Amino acid sequence: MDQEQAAIVRGLVSRGVVRSTSDSGQTQSATVTTHRHVDRSDVEIMQPFGFSSNPGKGAGIILLSVGGDQGDLIGLPMANRSQRLGNLKPGEAAMYGADGTRVHVKDDGTIHVPAREGLKVEAGPFTIEISKTGDRMVLKRGDNRVVLRPGYVKMRAGGQYMVVTPGSIIVSSAPVIGADPEPGL
Repeated sequence: MDQEQAAIVRGLVSRGVVRSTSDSGQTQSATVTTHRHVDRSDVEIMQPFGFSSNPGKGAGIILLSVGGDQGDLIGLPMANRSQRLGNLKPGEAAMYGADGTRVHVKDDGTIHVPAREGLKVEAGPFTIEISKTGDRMVLKRGDNRVVLRPGYVKMRAGGQYMVVTPGSIIVSSAPVIGADPEPGL
């Protein structure tokens, strides 16, 4: 192998540092500085299906020269070592943001979701919202809802409501006494 061929082979894969990103089109692109302190712009970033991230300036990136052409770079998913969620056990997976919010699928089958600003889950006709301060949780289906707050629980269906506190039960109309429709719940 001569020196020119050796240089081509060495240049097939390189490391870079992200200077900026653009995440507005069908693909994400970045401006990077390569191992030779050369800036390259509009480097397409390949991302796994179903997941997208933007670790921002200073992230590390592996660059591939398409067809051996160092002018035609693509980047593998970026990483920011200083913000990586570590200490995962074998079989665990996590998705995380720079603010500490994450979805952590644990090896025991649980899903841990610490969310800094609140949580909203939508599944079909159901919505669950938990406030950032933890003082309110709402479960909704259409206009029906259950609200949990410190000191009371409120249930609303149509124009009717019931509020249960440690010392009282408040209802919008006279209650009807009857059998529990779902005694297992």
